[in-house]
Amino acid sequence: MVIDTYRSKWKKVPVAVRQFILRALAILISWKILYLVFLLPTRVLDKPLSHSVANGTSWLLNKYTNSTAYYAKSDIGTVITDNGPVISPLEDVYFNQRNVISIEDPCNALELFVLYAGFIVCMPASLWRKIIFITGGILLIHITNVIRCAVVAYTIIYNPKYADFAHHYVFTFIVYALIIALWLIFVKKLKITHAETEQ
Repeated sequence: MVIDTYRSKWKKVPVAVRQFILRALAILISWKILYLVFLLPTRVLDKPLSHSVANGTSWLLNKYTNSTAYYAKSDIGTVITDNGPVISPLEDVYFNQRNVISIEDPCNALELFVLYAGFIVCMPASLWRKIIFITGGILLIHITNVIRCAVVAYTIIYNPKYADFAHHYVFTFIVYALIIALWLIFVKKLKITHAETEQ
């Protein structure tokens, strides 16, 4: 009887909303399987993306400070996780031979790319519009992440007491605010017909 109750409630949800939820679940499950089984062990996406973020960070810092003191270097280091210390590949950014910031794979924004793109794929819009927003949005998120890492590195050097707050709160808010803003721009001109929302 409980199943019948939930089935009845589910049928009351508009068709367009049901389709969105089902597509989102399908994308989430497919992505997690693909990432955990194939992409994570090989780092086929994480490695170049983390490398790009580190190189972009050092380049931006050198441009901003008008120097050549910053550089990126691939390394292997110990990362503290919920399950204890783990040996992990890192992309380090150095300043005058000092390791200032280490970019781990979870910091390369790949999950944010998937989150952002997955929402757009689930929405009823033309393929061309989706391609434009996904491509442009991912590029913007990547640039924002590079700026985030550069500012955090700069803060660690010159204002270390603010670094943790900037890293975990300020820039997390900025990145998610950007994603939500892009979503709102994307859906603003979408027209969902009455037929699509009928039960």
